[in-house]
Amino acid sequence: MTEKNILPGHKDDGLQWVLFRLGKEEYAVMATQVQEIVRSASITLIPNMPEFVKGICNLRGKIIPLLDLKERFAIEGETDQQQARIIVAHVETQMVGFTVDSVVGVIRMPPEVVEPVPENLPKIDVEYITGVAKLSGHLVLLLNMDKILKNVEKMILETSQWGKK
Repeated sequence: MTEKNILPGHKDDGLQWVLFRLGKEEYAVMATQVQEIVRSASITLIPNMPEFVKGICNLRGKIIPLLDLKERFAIEGETDQQQARIIVAHVETQMVGFTVDSVVGVIRMPPEVVEPVPENLPKIDVEYITGVAKLSGHLVLLLNMDKILKNVEKMILETSQWGKK
């Protein structure tokens, strides 16, 4: 995957982000948290897990949990399996795979296109959103992978025998 700068007129500065789609919306995570992006993996289901925990998979000898971000964020819509990807990321001390509808690419976002999350957002848990980027006529939510999982969900991952970084 190549890096691209989709912000015309901006210098090539700023942080790198992995841009992806869930449903009709675009999201991004810091590229430094992403280990790799894979097309698919064989999933082993685990009983008694929250619905967004799809199971575990073996990724080059490491067993990692696989989470469905659409399910986690309650986003509806069909997923085109040809476009679907797994973003393997570092979440605190764990390696975790997150399923997404598609990966757009890696981009640099200069600080001036990022704004804080509006404080008056109703009925939304915005702890995991670090900001909102204004890109070429649309908004992109910038996610903090370390905060996507709530404390109880983190305990589920930490008490498992899955691979550490």
